[in-house]
Amino acid sequence: MKAYKMLGLAAVGALALAGCAGGGGSPAGGETGGEPVIDGTLNFALMRDPGMLFTSLNPSAVLGSVTPWAYESLVYFDTDGTAKGWLATEWEETPTSLHFEVRDDAVCSDGTKLTAETIANNFRWIADPANNSTAINLVVPSDAKIENDETSVTITTTEPDPFRITAIGTMPIYCQAALDDPKSIATSTNGTGLYQMTEAVTGDHYTLERRDEYATGPEGAPTGSTPGVPKTVVISIVENESTRANLLLSKELNLASVSGPDADRLEGQVDVYATGKLLSGGILYSQAEGMPTADRDVRIALTKALNLDELMQVSSAGKGERAQRLAVANPQVCQYDAAGPNLPKMDVAAAEKMLDEAGWVKGADGKRAKDGKTLDLEFAWQSKGAETAATAEMMADQWGAIGVGVNHHGADYGAFIEEISKPGASTVIDTIMLSANFPVPSALMVYFTGETPPKGNNFAALNNPKFDELVAEANQHTGAEACAAWETAEAEMYQSADYVPFAMTSGKSFSQGVEAYGIDEFYTAMILVK
Repeated sequence: MKAYKMLGLAAVGALALAGCAGGGGSPAGGETGGEPVIDGTLNFALMRDPGMLFTSLNPSAVLGSVTPWAYESLVYFDTDGTAKGWLATEWEETPTSLHFEVRDDAVCSDGTKLTAETIANNFRWIADPANNSTAINLVVPSDAKIENDETSVTITTTEPDPFRITAIGTMPIYCQAALDDPKSIATSTNGTGLYQMTEAVTGDHYTLERRDEYATGPEGAPTGSTPGVPKTVVISIVENESTRANLLLSKELNLASVSGPDADRLEGQVDVYATGKLLSGGILYSQAEGMPTADRDVRIALTKALNLDELMQVSSAGKGERAQRLAVANPQVCQYDAAGPNLPKMDVAAAEKMLDEAGWVKGADGKRAKDGKTLDLEFAWQSKGAETAATAEMMADQWGAIGVGVNHHGADYGAFIEEISKPGASTVIDTIMLSANFPVPSALMVYFTGETPPKGNNFAALNNPKFDELVAEANQHTGAEACAAWETAEAEMYQSADYVPFAMTSGKSFSQGVEAYGIDEFYTAMILVK
């Protein structure tokens, strides 16, 4: 196989509502002297279809592996968590404001010029509640003031957030026609990136073609005329881990993420391109009025009945470790273990006693009930693999051992998101297995505080005033002080069993014939070698 270069950007801003074993991390390797192939084709595989190709309406982590080919962002981050310029040339930040000076030479794939107004309109579109963006209050708050002139964009918020630039700065920027009609990019692209989508066969493959005129990457990055940049990128949907591994070994794929036992057989046979950690297992308990799990003692009891170590092993196929905090995705701006010391420890006898004292007592049939109502949990989870299903069954068995029933609502990604985001879902669904990944904890608060759907994404109607107070305090700080304050806030969340993260998984992207080099470790070029 001959050699060529390609652009590969870690999807730092990708939002993952469900645990994903692959993706984002630090590329291995350095500069290489492989001979480039002119106008070659690069074959890349995803584990599932990304869905609608508009990030502001689709939080899928998989989509984050597609958008960087066609779209650019204001900044990107290196492995130290430092922002580097892309569409933005300069920026200033405070806990309540961001000001970007933006470049004026980026051109959309439809031929129009990207303006500061269009960049600002991306964030206005998200902030408008009428658009029902899944990024509202996650990337930009609904009450944000968004202004622009001919050369700059300023975003001002009422609530402070010391990490706001991570969410806003890495958001893919769409061209004006895409914002005017999001359906036009449901299965196509319209951005200022190196590639433009030319074919989309949902569930099978997506084809992108190089834009030869492209020249607006970060300093030192390849352009559309750089010798060896592939002419075509084919992104195939290959759900089966073993199949992806086999295609890498047979050299029919150049790049793919593989986990579990199949990753073991790739070790030493093909190269590891990138590694990273993602939160891959967690439980939300509904706190909607009238739900059994609105009672703090019930939540703690249910958590004490679970063997979180066993659940971690099953959910990760023995490849994971216990989760430490909310934000584990690269670049890890804060590093601490708030979950380990503060989550309720397994104690089945204590769990049974707490449920008895809460009025949920066992009947002659061994099932718990209160005021004539049995304690049966409606349990929603995404059926994305055998490990997830096995984890859900293990939870049900461990809860069953203390007299708690479970009704499973396992569904594929689209149906799962639809079910938990319906208005009033938190009054029907007691428990959700959910993992959300982002480099900073503040961006994830949309899932743990605030409005329930359709006004927000607080799927389980979580309501912990002490946690909210600690979050507000944490957001007043910056740097190391902000991280320390966030550790304290998360400790309260775990002690109250508002959210119970139990697993994080190290994922790997494998390549064959590819060596990575780059302008830094998060924005890299690759060259395929013989």
